[in-house]
Amino acid sequence: MSLRRWRDSLGPPLLAVVAVVAVVIPAAASPTRMRASDALAIRTDAGALPVCDGHANQAPRAATAWYRLDPALDADGALTGWRFFAGQAAERHALEIALPVESFASGPRNGLVLVGADDGRRSSIRIVDIGRRCATALHEGPDLVRRAVLTPAADAIVEFRLDRRTRADLGVWLRPLDGSKPSRLVNPLAPSPRVGIVFSTDLRFSTDGRRLVITSCGEAACLTRLLDRKTGRLTTIDDEGVGETIAVVGDELVAYGGCASLPCRIVARNLASGRVRVLAERAGLASLTDGVLAYEDYRQRGRVVIRPLGGGTARTVALETGMRLVPGESRALAGIEGPVGSVAIAPEGRPSWTHVPATFVEVHR
Repeated sequence: MSLRRWRDSLGPPLLAVVAVVAVVIPAAASPTRMRASDALAIRTDAGALPVCDGHANQAPRAATAWYRLDPALDADGALTGWRFFAGQAAERHALEIALPVESFASGPRNGLVLVGADDGRRSSIRIVDIGRRCATALHEGPDLVRRAVLTPAADAIVEFRLDRRTRADLGVWLRPLDGSKPSRLVNPLAPSPRVGIVFSTDLRFSTDGRRLVITSCGEAACLTRLLDRKTGRLTTIDDEGVGETIAVVGDELVAYGGCASLPCRIVARNLASGRVRVLAERAGLASLTDGVLAYEDYRQRGRVVIRPLGGGTARTVALETGMRLVPGESRALAGIEGPVGSVAIAPEGRPSWTHVPATFVEVHR
């Protein structure tokens, strides 16, 4: 099945594909029986990728870094691993890494991509500096980390963990990068009859960095928890009309409207009052930046609508054939950063170095 069909037919969410495969393949049967350190012994045509010299956060940054994860399949179509590609928007050649089945990536942010891998015994997490073509180890240990993101200050990792033997939810943890002991931020999710079996858990921060957003999705429904990092208050949104998270901006959760597939409405739910407003009908891939929502409009195919959340005039941008809006990383299995206040357009909605390079559309005009 193509990634495009995954994105457009599975709905909440594409990232469930990764988790489903990881759950049904026992660790002992993983086709990539490598040590976690070997899994990220990053090699290019020029040889092994070096360890970054000095602290990764002090390095010069790529202006328009991107990454993508492509599935590696065997002759029967079973997932055997992932191919991680990363580069800069104008590059014709990319960094390439082979990863085991239970792997993930998040970012990029300031030219850095967080890359995790698990070999069935140990998980490793590293930062790959796209511009400098080097990597920095942040963690390697027996905890099964299925998803992780850097905090806004880049001083810690937030991790979602599973029990290695039973695959039970172990909650969300904070791992400081100063070497101090990790602590659990959020307890495991209680069973939800509406969501059913949770196949994926997405981690992100609100645009102001105040809230940690944890979205747990089953086959066709999602539940979102928001942790206020200042007060420690945990808010749960368990609403069949609110699905996969797009972003949290101020006091509003912007999400798909609980559809099983695209197109779907996009809604904004006020976290204080619970009031829900509809932002778009029959929307496809979507992205949100600088308080502006961009989404593919299925009522006028081949066009992207750019709509300020706070009101104002919306405008429409026509797409060239084969080009699509690049959505959030959880849906695209990819990420890209470009000029501030812009959204990316790329072939099939995923950055690539082999075809037409990504272009950027300003959201404020």
